[in-house]
Amino acid sequence: MNSTTLTIHSGDHIIKEVIPPGENLLEIMRNTLSVEIESPCAGKGTCGKCKIIVVDGDLADPNEQELKLLSTEELKKGVRLACQIVPKGSITVKVIGVSGSARIKESGGLPYHGEINPLLKRIIIKMPSGDISDQRSYEKRILDSLPDGTVMSHQIRAMLPSLQKGDIYELNISLCGDEITRVEAAESAKAAKTYAVAVDIGTTTVVAYLIDLETGDRIATSSGLNAQKGYGADVVSRIEYIGDDPAKLLELQKKIINQIESLVQKVMEKADINSNDLLGLFMAGNTTMMHIIQGLSPETIAVAPFLPISIESMRLKPWEIGSILPDHMRIILLPSLASYIGADIVAGILSTEIAESDDLSLLVDIGTNGEIVLGNRKKMISCSTAAGPAFEGANIRCGMAGIPGAVSAVKGKGHDFAWETIPGAETTGICGSGIIDITAYLLRSGIADYTGRIQDDSDWGDNAPAGSEYLEETEEETRFTWGDEKKTLFFGQRDLREVQLAKGSIAAGINTLIKESGYELDDIKNVYIAGGFGSYINKESALDIGLLPEGLRGKISSVGNSCGGGVIRCAVNQDELKKTEDIRRHCEYIELSSNQGFQEEYMMSMYFPEFD
Repeated sequence: MNSTTLTIHSGDHIIKEVIPPGENLLEIMRNTLSVEIESPCAGKGTCGKCKIIVVDGDLADPNEQELKLLSTEELKKGVRLACQIVPKGSITVKVIGVSGSARIKESGGLPYHGEINPLLKRIIIKMPSGDISDQRSYEKRILDSLPDGTVMSHQIRAMLPSLQKGDIYELNISLCGDEITRVEAAESAKAAKTYAVAVDIGTTTVVAYLIDLETGDRIATSSGLNAQKGYGADVVSRIEYIGDDPAKLLELQKKIINQIESLVQKVMEKADINSNDLLGLFMAGNTTMMHIIQGLSPETIAVAPFLPISIESMRLKPWEIGSILPDHMRIILLPSLASYIGADIVAGILSTEIAESDDLSLLVDIGTNGEIVLGNRKKMISCSTAAGPAFEGANIRCGMAGIPGAVSAVKGKGHDFAWETIPGAETTGICGSGIIDITAYLLRSGIADYTGRIQDDSDWGDNAPAGSEYLEETEEETRFTWGDEKKTLFFGQRDLREVQLAKGSIAAGINTLIKESGYELDDIKNVYIAGGFGSYINKESALDIGLLPEGLRGKISSVGNSCGGGVIRCAVNQDELKKTEDIRRHCEYIELSSNQGFQEEYMMSMYFPEFD
């Protein structure tokens, strides 16, 4: 029997493998061969993003989903959806999916001017040899030379005989709080510096910062799109993929652990240091990501009553989560608040200093979920809204991540229509910040009304608004189209509805939180917009589409990657890490799925602001 061969052309790489018959092409590419391919809907056949070109091979005709999601022109070129294909025999395909470095905001939060007091540190101690008048063991001599409460594991204890030299010798002790993590002969590490890596694990992006623990300086940064993105653009899709299958949980855990190890290697290479000088990692992400990293099933997060397995701060050895990082390192996980308010938001609260200020502040982290915190030193209240992945470019047919070639900004009104593209590639699609802008443009120009409907001649008669010349009628919908000689983009009625659902969810969450807190909108002094996407949106556009309440105009500032800023603080000062526990205890969480007020706010927030 002839073997079935799959040949994949992906960027500059060609992969050729024998594959088992009868398996879904996306599953093979994503799970077996680890090919990077867009799949925001996790293979459900609803997003239309896992496009490939069939170069050679025998396939069944396109099914109903492919006919719905692919244009006639694409089908003529051999474009198919990988999630809908089961190869009948050997097949050669080319991945169309976008590639390139994501535009990731790599700094955030308020400037830190606090002390340098790291949890991870090195201490050099002088050790006198034993004599007849001092019968203390070598272990006792070491512990007596260190802060009270320091503990030594048997693994470290077993190293002591090989480290004794002469009458007097020096030891270099690595510590994680009160735990000895490594003992070295001092001359091997006298001149060595000490570092940690702070990691922000987002649903869409992952960022690693190399931190000098003696100065608190950020030495190097590396980032990339989350390696799990092929399993769905949102955490619920990834939870559904895992289900109750330990093998799938391990699969996604390996994906993110391997990516973090790769980012760690990159920042060390940039700084020209080796792993001996790196004492550990500090990590924060949403609650689902924190579960997956620890190998804990996130299954219960997605079903009522939405209870996580654990939201505690953790200190782990690399091997405990399947990492190949050296044994002397420690991995410190920040605590979460609830199933949908994760350690990333705790870190954001820390870096914006909301819990330490008398002023009432609002923190909004806009992503696949909209996490919102309102409060000050006296009181904090939080919630999470299921905004969906529209603002990340998913579920928008020309949507894409913020990488080279993405339309990132739309400017003007009416005939005065212009757009900007992230440089580095030809125009390919539109990312989140551009999606907000195009929505605002349609509203300001009178092309779309407050209900979210793209209008036509039956609404305008002979008074069509400027800019309506960009509209195109299809059998399915009315679309706004633009582009250049090489690429035409469109934003249609279906796309506008996706934005409407997402913005309505976030706006309703903000309004519900204000009402539940007992404060008024005018009481808010500061509005911090966080997250990679939130860092790039045009504030005026966000207000014009009703994503943020009009009453907050003039109070809004972008704080970039507030999670990364908070994790860095925890790395350089253990007192900042302790503050995250205080935040977890004192910040109240409201579950919106059972909140009647939210349902009412959501219906009202679905409408867009009206323009003359």
